[in-house]
Order: sequence, then structure tokens, then C-alpha cells
Amino acid sequence: MLVEAPPHKASGRVVAALCPHAGHEFSGPLAAQVCRGLQGLSPDVVAVVGTSHIGLQPGIFLDGHAAFSTPLGEIPVAEYEVQQLLKAGVGVTVSAEAHAEEHSIEVVLPFLQRTLKDFQILPVVTNAQSLPDAERFGRALAGVLKGRKSLIICASDLSHFPPLATARQIDPASLESFLTLSADYLWRTEQFLIQLNAPGVDCVWCGKAAAAAVQAAALALGADHGEALACANSADRGGDRYRTVGYGAALLLQSGQPRTWPTQDLSDGELAELLTLARESLKDHLAGRRPEPGLFDRPRFNLPAAVFVTWTKRDGSLRGCVGTIDPQETLGNAVARYAVVAAAQDSRFPPVTAGEINGLKVEISVLSTPRKARPEDIKPGLGVIVSQGARQGLFLPQVWEKLPQTEEFMAALCRQKAGLPAAAWKSPGADLRILRLTREEEKVL
Repeated sequence: MLVEAPPHKASGRVVAALCPHAGHEFSGPLAAQVCRGLQGLSPDVVAVVGTSHIGLQPGIFLDGHAAFSTPLGEIPVAEYEVQQLLKAGVGVTVSAEAHAEEHSIEVVLPFLQRTLKDFQILPVVTNAQSLPDAERFGRALAGVLKGRKSLIICASDLSHFPPLATARQIDPASLESFLTLSADYLWRTEQFLIQLNAPGVDCVWCGKAAAAAVQAAALALGADHGEALACANSADRGGDRYRTVGYGAALLLQSGQPRTWPTQDLSDGELAELLTLARESLKDHLAGRRPEPGLFDRPRFNLPAAVFVTWTKRDGSLRGCVGTIDPQETLGNAVARYAVVAAAQDSRFPPVTAGEINGLKVEISVLSTPRKARPEDIKPGLGVIVSQGARQGLFLPQVWEKLPQTEEFMAALCRQKAGLPAAAWKSPGADLRILRLTREEEKVL
């Protein structure tokens, strides 16, 4: 499998990797692809973070043995790092039960033995039940490994057990969420996809806590970029097409070139489909049809996204604009919903009628995650949120077209949207956040 795996030259220092843990006959080629990408590395310690399949109580569990043995020989356990993690105060314990029948760590070990030389392993089984617990452990793991020549492996599969068509909608989205290095985003992705109740989907990640912990650890150790190597499932290896398990292979790197957020990097084809989706959703609403939220064939439409949908008349005047700055659902479902809400529930305007729709143009804005800013960071082209106490206001970047001067823009934002004095954005008590957006509008009515 290692010989057959395609070579991959990482675009930075490898900090961590995602490696599937199913039986070698199913996920082995992807595990080989990951480990082929690790050739040339010489870590002293490899932390392999697996997940529990045996119904353990919640927790994070280390192993008390001195070594793991495979047919290729023994791999010593990194005793010093084990002891440091136990002292870290993040709820880590030693459990022989957690490791005795658990395969998630063991599957990757022969590949590592063929790829790396003279390393110790730090074997961890995670059964954390909350995002804060997973992130705390990840940061503690990074603290233990900081300054060492180390590598972290997330040993997790993806979805269980959807039919093949559903797996191909879900698994690439899950893999994209891992590449963001945001444990919160991965957790939301899993939550939103599970809520859609797709047939056969028991889970989106079988090792969600492991994935979130490894993201947090990699981020703390300097990773800023994710690269996907492959996404496949058991049906690709001859398994049941109606009951599949998903596999992802990826690297988390320190590259100096942070990766574009997936919903901010949409293709022209994806943006065109979103415009069509918005218009068709409004037509369905006006015809009395109420489609349920669901999955989309475009995997990125199944990722969380903050969206605004705007309807305008032929003369450019506003007819409705509603959205959210915090992702509450997947991109596709958010566009479908806010297309209707903006047309029918914007309190500034009467509801759009069926006779109007052909004379309206739709615009979609997909927002980035807001980040804190100072007054001097406010520049044309950015969306801006200002808040003070219970008052808050948002201007999308489009407003710069009408208010191109920073002082004018921010004064109007404070007065009109937040109900604050015009100069409040410069005061010490003001909270400023900025965001970017991907914006697409229909070119012809």
C-alpha cells in the first residue's frame, strides 16, 4: 500500500495528520497515503489520538504499558510525556480497559513503523463529550510536545453508516471542516449535519473529540494550513454501497500561508448555483411549497456559514435584506431560508408578491468569521460590527459604495444601526469586529 500510495510534497512543516483507522483492507490505502506524506520526517514522539469504540465512560485515557507490539516489532511508549499529561490537570487518566480492545490507535502503527525511524508513541483514547474538554486536552498535549520533535496523528474515520450518495455529500464537508483548524467549526459542522437526519447517519465523525483535540493541539504548535490528501469510503473498496464508512486523509501544516476559509473560496459554478437556489426557494414559498432543510450534492453547501440575502429592484433600490453574522445552519440551507425571510419578513418592507419576483435581483453575501479590530483597522471593503453594552449594529461591505469615507461610514453605523452616538466607535468601551465576505449577485434580471 505504501508503494502504491501517490507521493505528496507538503507545502510546509507537518504538525499533525488525519489518518483513518478502519480495517487495512478498507482504509489502508488512505493510511498509506498519509504516511507516504510523512516520509523524511524524524519525530522523537508521535502522539496517536484515537477514539473509543467500546462504550467507555467519558474521559481521555492513556495506556500504562511500556510498549505496543505489532508484527513489525515493538514501539516504546513515551513515558515522560505520559507523566506530563497526567500532571496537566485536564482529566487524563490511565486505563488498561480503554486500550485493551481498542483498534483505532493500532491500525496506523505498522504504517508508521515502515515510514519513520526510532520514535516513541504517546497513545491516547478520547471519549470526551464536550468541545471545551476536547480543546483543553489538545492545548495540554501541545504544551507537553512543545520543543520536542513531534508529530500528532488523529486516528478517526468519518461518517457511519449512510448510503454511498449521502456519504459523498457529508464526508468531503467534514474533511473541509478539519482543514480549517477550528475545533468550533468542526463541532458545528457535525452538529448541523446530524440535525438534518439523513438516512443511515449514526455519526459524522466517529472520533469527533479526537479531531477537535488534534486541531487545537496543531494550532497551538503553529499550524496554519490544512491539506486534504484523499476522501473515500468503504464502498470504494468493495463494501456495501447502502451502509458505508467514510475515510479522510489530511495534513495540518505550518506554512506561513493560512488557508482560505472553505465557504469564502466558492467557485463561479457554486456561486451561480446559490443564486439559483435563492430564487427557486422564494418561488417555492410564493407557491405554498415548504421544502425541508436537507443535504446538497455540493459538499461546501453542507458546511456552516453566516449568510445575508438581499433583494433589489431594477432601479437598485432595496426590497429586502436579512441574514446572520453567526452560522446557524449549513450554507445551502441558510441561503434557501434567508432568501425567503428577506423577501417576506424584512420589517421595513411589505412581503414580496409573486407578481414582483421577475423584476427583482438577488444578491448573496457569505461572511467570514468576525474578528476583533481597532479603530485604525477599519478600511473600505470590510464589513464592520460595532457594539457597546446591549447595543449592536452591522454594516456589510456593500455600504461603502454609498458611504466611502471611514468617518462617514462609521458614524452612520453607530447612529442608524446601533443607536449609539456617531463617535462611539472610537470610545474605549466600544467593541469593534471586522469581517470579509464573498459576494455574488445576478448580473441580468
